[in-house]
Amino acid sequence: MIIAPCTVVTGGPEPKVYEGAGVRIAGSHIAQIAGAGDLARAYPDDTWWPARDRVVMPGFVNTHAHLARHLARGLGLRTPAEWRAYDRALSVDDVTCAVSAALVEGLRHGVTTVVDFHRSGACLDLSLSEVMGAADKVGVRVATCYGAAEDDTPLERRAAIDESVGFAKELARSRKGCLRGMLGVQATTLHGIETLLAEAMEAAGGRYALHVDLALDLTPAATWTRADLLPADAMPALWAHAERAPRGLLGAVRERGDSLSASGTSAAAAMVRDLAWGSDDGANSPPLLDGAPAPNLAEAHYRRLFVHGARWAADHFGEELGVLAPGAPADLILVDYRPATEFSNRTFLQHLSTGLLRSRVSGVMVAGSVVMDNGVLVTVDEREVAARGRESAARLWKRIA
Repeated sequence: MIIAPCTVVTGGPEPKVYEGAGVRIAGSHIAQIAGAGDLARAYPDDTWWPARDRVVMPGFVNTHAHLARHLARGLGLRTPAEWRAYDRALSVDDVTCAVSAALVEGLRHGVTTVVDFHRSGACLDLSLSEVMGAADKVGVRVATCYGAAEDDTPLERRAAIDESVGFAKELARSRKGCLRGMLGVQATTLHGIETLLAEAMEAAGGRYALHVDLALDLTPAATWTRADLLPADAMPALWAHAERAPRGLLGAVRERGDSLSASGTSAAAAMVRDLAWGSDDGANSPPLLDGAPAPNLAEAHYRRLFVHGARWAADHFGEELGVLAPGAPADLILVDYRPATEFSNRTFLQHLSTGLLRSRVSGVMVAGSVVMDNGVLVTVDEREVAARGRESAARLWKRIA
């Protein structure tokens, strides 16, 4: 398949812009990027996906989401106690409906990979299968875990960790390249992180990655001193809410090659360098910058959306995500952005901040399969997903009230 004619934004640490280009797809990967006319002459029998001069760029990686919390939209939940009550009230059907709707929302905003942190106390042994069933049907890359929390009992923590390990093994055996399992822990104190890390790292045995949800409330004097709990031979971990982490912990995880994530564009988050983007329990949509930001902030925002999260996801999925290049997986989006001014390597960051991220995503491809074409999802019925979600949410809200 050839996607052309288009303007290609390559992504990666050093993004390039190519106008009048085309992208040739072979199977699930990118085979070639060249001039649209050159590809047409070289491969006259290939199917064309008309790009109509849209921008083609890598899909976004959301490094920290609570997909099953999508049905809470409108409830106005704020406190940890309110969210725990919501999580405990989830049924198996609620999980399916919530995850499906959240992934569809993500596709509308160009999100092709999501790292999910799941908790649903009433259906521990079934929920991860529902998360991945929804992901497989919608056609999105997803890594998930069942989070073990600091306020769980020791038996509950063990059950959560065992469920994640068992599910990760099952996914590995199934060889579904777009689905991955991992282990998750959620801590509110430094002592809690130490306990949970020790338990999870032992269970992971160096075979599975760790997703750490830092629900911390620390004093400025709090320090991290247990670097021994982060073995060098373990897979790179993902640390969500990095803006809440003590400095010692940030230094230790950077040395290991782990990735740091934060939601929103708050000043606190902006002070932590090398951040990836995560939506937490908000919209499955990359954050925007207001106005015309300073060049250094625009570059940091680009790297947050296209580089840091993709680097971790590439380690986890074994694919060079976040970049359009020969050999990379064909995870890409078509954006209806046709600027009236120069769109080049020199001006790209300004376009990204002021116009490109605000433009409509009308096409999505994941692992070489078209998931959305001309604004219409081709894998699921979007109206049906929304209708089922509203019905499920109505029942769920009654159980919480």
